[in-house]
Amino acid sequence: MATIKELVDQIIEDGVLTREEHDTFIEQVHADGQIDEEESEQISRLFRLIQDGTLKVVDEEREKAESLRRMDLEKKLKGS
Repeated sequence: MATIKELVDQIIEDGVLTREEHDTFIEQVHADGQIDEEESEQISRLFRLIQDGTLKVVDEEREKAESLRRMDLEKKLKGS
């Protein structure tokens, strides 16, 4: 299994944090029931990257639903 730092490196590689990546990260951080110094550093690292805009948090399901609603609205507007 990858270290927590390696996991964070993989997450930030594409500049996007998905729900699945978030869940994997949280699961690994809480695996032993304690947050050690390395895990704390990586949590802070993720927060800094999100705060400065380097890492974007996305919810793919929400984005799909919003896209479908926009397309539906556009069809309705064209039909009017």
